Amino acid sequence: MTNKTTLAGVIAGSLLAAGLVVAAFSGPSASLARDRDAVSPDKVAPRCLDGRHVGRIHVVDSHTLLVYDDFRNGYKLDISGPCTTMNDMSHIGFEFNGSDQICRAHDAFILHSEFDEAPLKCIINGVQPLTRAEAEALDQG
Repeated sequence: MTNKTTLAGVIAGSLLAAGLVVAAFSGPSASLARDRDAVSPDKVAPRCLDGRHVGRIHVVDSHTLLVYDDFRNGYKLDISGPCTTMNDMSHIGFEFNGSDQICRAHDAFILHSEFDEAPLKCIINGVQPLTRAEAEALDQG
């Protein structure tokens, strides 16, 4: 047996052992911890709202929208402009400025319309990622 063959066997054995260690730590207890974090009321949403995964939108008041992504993360959007008549039955969408990530003011505009009217464009003044508890409280209020 050559030194190259022996070295290859040692490396392969080490990689296999490392794979078993990783598999042991990513078993059921690790997945339970991830699931617990996913529904924790203290879990803060990611910094940016991904416009490709917008879920339910709730109109809190004439200048505040609560937007959920598809992963139940909540974001509070501070808006201004002609959107003061929005309600939960309004047609609401986004017009993006470049990327479909909404991280800060002016990354996107809110498009709002009632029935078959032409959409009105409203400015997003700020985006605040919320914890699940904060989003739930804002959703109830």
